[in-house]
Amino acid sequence: MYMRKFIDTIKFFTDKQFSTIAGTLVYFLLMSIAPFTLWLTLVLGNFSLHVERFMSRELFDSISPFLSYMKTSAESAASGAGIILLITTLYSSTNFFYHLRRSGEIIYNSSRRKEGLKLRVVSLLLIFGTFFLAAVIAAIAFLGTWFLEKFLPYYVADIISYTFLTALAFAAAMLLNLFACPYKLKGEDVICGSLLTTALWLLCLVGFTVYLQFANPEKLYGKIASLIIFLLWCYVMMSCFVIGVIYNGSFKRRNVYKKLF
Repeated sequence: MYMRKFIDTIKFFTDKQFSTIAGTLVYFLLMSIAPFTLWLTLVLGNFSLHVERFMSRELFDSISPFLSYMKTSAESAASGAGIILLITTLYSSTNFFYHLRRSGEIIYNSSRRKEGLKLRVVSLLLIFGTFFLAAVIAAIAFLGTWFLEKFLPYYVADIISYTFLTALAFAAAMLLNLFACPYKLKGEDVICGSLLTTALWLLCLVGFTVYLQFANPEKLYGKIASLIIFLLWCYVMMSCFVIGVIYNGSFKRRNVYKKLF
């Protein structure tokens, strides 16, 4: 019976084409991440030093080379950025949010499609909101790292750090779920899917770290190994997120059915 339920669950998410939607979102995430990093550097300066110290955990060792490369490239581009580059990169940085909402309309089988220009403006506002949140997180990371390293043993500091990162991941999953849904939802409506996404993220992060301890992608991919690892990491993480969105969509439909009947 349990095996049958497990197979039915896998079939449900497969029928919803979660892997295809995740691959699409990864593509637009990659299209957005470089211009977003450029603008983040322009707006907040060398903010990432404190975040890097806080994020320098074993779970993120696999993607740290690519993130360091993106940071260095953004700093180099920011030093000589012209007005045309700034405008085009600001527009490009909205691609992920724009297509996240479009993907949500597909997952929720919605006929209420937000107009393209209006959605692009909302995505732009979200970018500026993300700048603010990044500044707040950077400040918390700076103060938190200083306090943890100065006053607490390393193992207690690690527990608090991972707890904070888990809470941050859950909050990010909730906000993205709320934006992806084409309907007006309350926070409690997306808790279940966000918890599922966060649990899958933690599980996959641990599994990915263990996998890379035994795998040797540098032998196969050579100099582009860090890029391939980052792409694979993004795809796995995005698949976990899309599964949570699909679960929220099915949960919402079940609740509507109960209210109607």
